[in-house]
Amino acid sequence: MKDIIGLAVLTSPLFLVVPWLAVAVFVAVKAAQLPKIGVAKLAAGAVTFVLVFLLPFADEIAGRIYFNHLCSTEAGVKVYQAVELPAENWDEQGKPKFYDDKNGNLRLPQSGLEWISKTEEYPLHLEKDISEMREKSTGKILSERILFTFWGGWIARNFSPHNTGLSCNSDVEAYTNYVKKIFKPAASAR
Repeated sequence: MKDIIGLAVLTSPLFLVVPWLAVAVFVAVKAAQLPKIGVAKLAAGAVTFVLVFLLPFADEIAGRIYFNHLCSTEAGVKVYQAVELPAENWDEQGKPKFYDDKNGNLRLPQSGLEWISKTEEYPLHLEKDISEMREKSTGKILSERILFTFWGGWIARNFSPHNTGLSCNSDVEAYTNYVKKIFKPAASAR
């Protein structure tokens, strides 16, 4: 019984697609009956079917296209000024002691630094997450990391039991590269 319930939960959006396919075919057939010429009937039916069938998925398609565009053009790391740290912050292999690259945990090595995180809403259920490292005293931005998350179209958001967002540059390896770009050994520690 659990297997059947699990299958129903995982395929629940499919239960919507099949009836919607029937609605799209019905509307397309009705639209094809309006013109008097055979080619126009076929064109009217085909265009109507495509429009009606894709309507519920349009925000998913447009959202993914926009998400891919934002990830390739705006997402990433910008380091305006690297932070030089003394030798006690680095181990014998030159790895930072303040960062665990296995799980991405960072403990800021200087009290004069702060993280500022903010999220901006974008159209089509996208979010822009900005993490800035600043100097506390001046507010000067030393670096920023921009990520985008796409939360799916209305079908995924409303009918999936565990909707998760699709993100770019959010894995531990990308974060490790970010940390390596920001923090450098001081000239005397090299």
